[in-house]
Amino acid sequence: MSCIGGGPAGLLLGILLHRSGRGDVTVYERNAPDDTFGFGVVFSDETLSNLRSADPEVFDRIEQEFAYWPTMDVVHRGRLLRSGGHGFAAMSRQRLLSLLIDRAVELGVDVRHRTEIAVGQLPADADLVVICDGVNSAHRNALASSGHRSSAARRSTSGSAPRSTSPSSRSCSPRPSGASSRRTCTRSRPPIPRS
Repeated sequence: MSCIGGGPAGLLLGILLHRSGRGDVTVYERNAPDDTFGFGVVFSDETLSNLRSADPEVFDRIEQEFAYWPTMDVVHRGRLLRSGGHGFAAMSRQRLLSLLIDRAVELGVDVRHRTEIAVGQLPADADLVVICDGVNSAHRNALASSGHRSSAARRSTSGSAPRSTSPSSRSCSPRPSGASSRRTCTRSRPPIPRS
């Protein structure tokens, strides 16, 4: 199985495909491991829940790194508007990629950086090729122009788990000035059981 694109989606998919035990997985990424585009990644509570269910080990590593906030504050014309009930976590995109690369390699995923797959030259030895090379994918565009429909065009599955109806609250202590350690957070909802 091959994933073209070694961003968060391609790396996590490589991890999950490998953990399924259905064969060898290769992730092809055209950039170097320390190249990145964009500054940070934000996860909703629903996405965090899905990630924890999919791979508790990678979730634990990510949880050690992210900052979390349970509410959103907006100040408009001097008035504070606070919206709660939809927590979010964020972390550096570069750090996320590093954690995912480490986990993938640890599991035995063949991650090949600085390896560009030419458009129209999909890996012939793969039973399954998943194109994860971003929103402006030349591979998907080439397939679409030849009459193939992209599954991404039909339905996005990112964070699509049913919304939980259980109450949830999480609060974080402020990070001390100049501290590099993660902030301390508490949550009132019990953690999702690990399988």
